Amino acid sequence: MKTLSNALAAHLASGVTTLATCWILKRSDGFALGFTDHDRPIELQGISCEPDAGFTGSEFRQSDGFASDDQEIAGALSSDRITEADLMSGRYDAATIETWRVNWQDPEQAVLLRSGYLGEIKRDSQNFHAEIRSLSIDMEQDKGRVYQYRCDANVGDTRCSLDLDALGLSFEGEVTAISSQTWLELILDSQPEAGRLAMGQLLLQSGAAKGMAFDILSHQQSGSADLVELWMPVHSGIKVGDRVKVSVGCDKSFASCRTVFANQLNFRGFPHMPGNDFILTYPELSQQSDGSALFED
Repeated sequence: MKTLSNALAAHLASGVTTLATCWILKRSDGFALGFTDHDRPIELQGISCEPDAGFTGSEFRQSDGFASDDQEIAGALSSDRITEADLMSGRYDAATIETWRVNWQDPEQAVLLRSGYLGEIKRDSQNFHAEIRSLSIDMEQDKGRVYQYRCDANVGDTRCSLDLDALGLSFEGEVTAISSQTWLELILDSQPEAGRLAMGQLLLQSGAAKGMAFDILSHQQSGSADLVELWMPVHSGIKVGDRVKVSVGCDKSFASCRTVFANQLNFRGFPHMPGNDFILTYPELSQQSDGSALFED
């Protein structure tokens, strides 16, 4: 049920309307963009909705159940608005999109039609099509923790509780060579042990890709240089000379948490959960079966 202001209700009842659709896109880093299918800019919610992106929107449906109601928007890739590199590098992952109906003669007369998430994006050299997924998509996602052997926290986050900077487990430096879309050569201010950056993270601190983070797949060393292989390809934005910060990785096993990080008290997995072999075993005279703990930390 949408609530209309008196002014907008009167405008709709007048029989002659001056309406336009606006989309406000908000990235997880706080950056916001506005677009409209009108031929002139519209100021809405403090954001200028620009017409020059060539945005068009499909019809959208609103059902009364929990099924996800989707809409599609299409537009031209523009270097100063939404770039192909930003889309492919993940800057718009988990971005939210608000769809507004606005009286373009008086933008204060506006109603929020729907809110959703940026879904699947299809692109070519000139255009892109983006799916807007409704908030009910959350009802289809798995929530909560998984009962598993390995830790489900990320090394250095609040659940892990390790301060990587204080422990000397993060390193700063710069990019000295880009061998491919997944291989970077770094010169760090202090060099970690070979292989320690595998399963870690690389954060760009300067340049066009500043603020973007990439997961590290493998780590090698060649003299004073550190070679890191990224899980996902770097499409553009990173250049030689950009400053980076890298942190060590963790294989999320209880053994590593205890022996490498001495952080077993904060381990977020279940290393002693019984497996199929345990369930199928039977008691033997040689086994200790007095009810005492089978494992000790």
